[in-house]
Amino acid sequence: MKDLITKMVRSRFSIIYLVIFIGALYMLQEKAIMPLVMAVVKSDLFFEKPVEENEPLGKIEGTTSRSTHALNLCQASVRKEGDLNDKAQFIDDKAEAWALGNRQYLIRSTVRIVDGDKDNIDKLYACTVRLNSDDESKPENWTTLAVDFNPAP
Repeated sequence: MKDLITKMVRSRFSIIYLVIFIGALYMLQEKAIMPLVMAVVKSDLFFEKPVEENEPLGKIEGTTSRSTHALNLCQASVRKEGDLNDKAQFIDDKAEAWALGNRQYLIRSTVRIVDGDKDNIDKLYACTVRLNSDDESKPENWTTLAVDFNPAP
């Protein structure tokens, strides 16, 4: 092993090849790889362009047609995920909506679970929905991204 190391150190071609190899790697990175990476970073490949910005971001005061459709979709998702019966009452006057941008909305409201044997239980729920198309009146154009609801025990 010692002889091999001595032979490699004394051979002038091995050191020259090593320097040439390192230089070639450096040139490959500088001239081919980094320009490609910078072109991808500068492009809009990883960014979502907002389709429209008619609605301001933040809490929506009052109701709009989109917030109403988003609330209806949230109620359907909560009814499905929470396995609620038909007696459950959604309290729409306590509903709050936030526009998150890129046609995403956060809805928070209350559902009253009516049980014949026990008292009524009010549970908070929240969900995030997204409008995928221009026609907001069709439920199939909406996607439920997340539902936060703790079902009744």
